[in-house]
Formats: sequence, structure tokens, C-alpha cells
Amino acid sequence: MIKPIKLLLAPLFALAFSAIAMPNSIVAIVNDDLITLDSIIEDTKPSFTKAQKMQLLDQKIDLILQLQEIKKIGIEPKAESVNTALNNIASQNGLNLTQLKTNVQFGEIYNNVINQLSLIGLKQIALKKADIQLTAAEVKAELAKNKKPSSSNTLKKQVKIAQIAIDSIDQTDSLLKSKDVLIKQLLTGLSDKINKGESFSSLAKLHSQDPSYKNGGESDWLMMDDLPAVFKKEIDKLSKGKLSKPFKVGQGWKIIKIIDTREHIDTKEIDTHIRNIKIKLIKIKQNSYFKKWVKTLRKGAYIEIFDHKL
Repeated sequence: MIKPIKLLLAPLFALAFSAIAMPNSIVAIVNDDLITLDSIIEDTKPSFTKAQKMQLLDQKIDLILQLQEIKKIGIEPKAESVNTALNNIASQNGLNLTQLKTNVQFGEIYNNVINQLSLIGLKQIALKKADIQLTAAEVKAELAKNKKPSSSNTLKKQVKIAQIAIDSIDQTDSLLKSKDVLIKQLLTGLSDKINKGESFSSLAKLHSQDPSYKNGGESDWLMMDDLPAVFKKEIDKLSKGKLSKPFKVGQGWKIIKIIDTREHIDTKEIDTHIRNIKIKLIKIKQNSYFKKWVKTLRKGAYIEIFDHKL
């Protein structure tokens, strides 16, 4: 027994375009295409009212009009997109693409993928004409309904440091010593100079290999939670203005001192929340615009509905 293939893409509504459909089974004509009573019954429940059946019929009419528009415009999905969708369907069913192609359902699956991707392409074309704008009031109202994450109000520790970071060093004159030993010796010598009164900033500009050397090794405000564990461990040992011993981070070494610390509300979560709200509102407006656009396809189309058969 052949196992039915699950479609990754939502299946299209069942459409009946057959020329052999019995006349009394036709419930609607959309230009040259037919919708049969059988296709309506497939999507209904015994409890469905006539109004609900009419709603399904309207959806199918809109779908047929979109497919006709796709054919008229000549929309064809890219082969790469089709192969990606087919590979996803195959993977979802525990198959590879070659195995999927040998399945008896492949022709139906392939046509479904083509139609789904073409419908997406049609929507993208229609939305190019849409001027979707969000007002501050709309965003504010949606934010009121969808509160920001509670963790966004939590104070987070930030630190500003000065550092001299070295990742590489010339080993020509010291072949018997490893790179790590040489870098550590250099940083130890620089630490001695700083402790004797030489300028940290000047030495950072001369020796540091971190981009911050331009600022004398001084960093922007850093989120403690975002720093590597070894970095945080060294910072925790220091008080403001004190110089660290050389320590290794990744492939390089550093000496640092703390310039200042503060408690600060991290706005990243808040910014992400607002951005997601805006994306949601734009999608709602786009979907509303597209639904209205689809209804305009009915203008000039020949549509005849035999609602007494529902």
C-alpha cells in the first residue's frame, strides 16, 4: 500500500474543471472554468448552512480568478523555488527528491507546488501597488494590547573598559618561545609601564590590535551578559581604575581596566517587540489590501452562480 504524501504547502481548494461534469452538478461558472457541487460538498460539514456554503463558493471563485490572472500575466515560479519546496515535502515525508518523484502522487504534488508559488508571486505583484503606511496611533494602540516583555524592565549591568589586546606577535627573534608566552611577556611589560605612570591610552594606540586602539583602547558601553565568560570573570575581579593581569580570550590576550559601570535598561527586547508589532500590523494591512484587490478581478469576469443547488 502506497503511503499518501503529506504536503508542506497548504493544499489548494478542490476545483473541478472537468468537461464531463454533469450539468446539474455545476454550481458556478467563472469565465471558462466550472465549479461543481461535488467540490463544495468535499469541504462542507453536515451542519453547514447555505450561507456557509456560499462563503466557500466565494472563496473558490476568488481562487479561480487568481489562477486565471496568473495564466494571463504569465507568472512562473523559479525552478530553484520549486525544487526547494519539493525537497521540503520529500524531507517532511522521510524521502529524498528522487523517491518523491517516483510516487504516484507526484504529478498532483508538483502542480500544487506550482500553483501555490504562483499565488505567492501574484500577491507580491499586487502588493507592489500598495502604499502601506503605519501611523503612530496604530502602533501605540497595538502596543497597548500586546504588552512588552516584563524582562525588558530589568536593569542590566553595563561596563566601559579600556583594553590593550594582542592576537599576533613577531616570533623571528624568539623561536624557542611560543606565541602565547611572547604576548604575555609583552603585556606584562606594558602593565609595569602603566603601573609606573605611563599613559594607558598612549600605549594602547601603539600596541593594541583591537579597533578600539584609535580611542586609546576605550570601549563603548558593553552589556555584561553579552561578554565571554572568561572576560566577565576578569572584570568581576577588578575595581574601577585597577589594571588586570594579562589573560587569554579566544586566540588573543588582553589587559584591561574598568573605566566605569552602570545599571541600564536593555532596550533590545523593547525594540524587537516594537518591530514585531509593526511587522504584524503591516501584514494585516497587506492581507486586507490583497483581499480587496482579488475582489476587483470580478470586474469584467463572467460569473454565474446557481445557488439553488447548494
